[in-house]
Amino acid sequence: MINSFTMKKIFIMLGFLLFLLSGFQNSNMKVKQGETFKIVLESNHSTGYGWYWENKPEKSIIDSIYVDYKLKSKMLTGSGGNEIWEFKASHKGEQMIRLVYKRPWESEAPKGSKEILIKVN
Repeated sequence: MINSFTMKKIFIMLGFLLFLLSGFQNSNMKVKQGETFKIVLESNHSTGYGWYWENKPEKSIIDSIYVDYKLKSKMLTGSGGNEIWEFKASHKGEQMIRLVYKRPWESEAPKGSKEILIKVN
């Protein structure tokens, strides 16, 4: 028989697993040339982690024009927030962007990643 403490541990572990897996989902976005769009990603800068555009080519159909970080709660030290990336679709075409969640000074594999296929028409 499973007691309530064991059930709590199971639910916490399942929640953590779902959080990790959500970082590995792929997405598609369709935008028009000249349009701006945002990608919002959960983040916690107080831990040193942040999102980085890993596969940014020299010539891209999109340009990163602004990155911001908003806390979920200003009252809780160490609480997470959202990293907001704003892009502009400058040329027609398709491009896969890969954002990785990591600490810039560590050489370990990223804690999470997000691949998004951008289609500009």
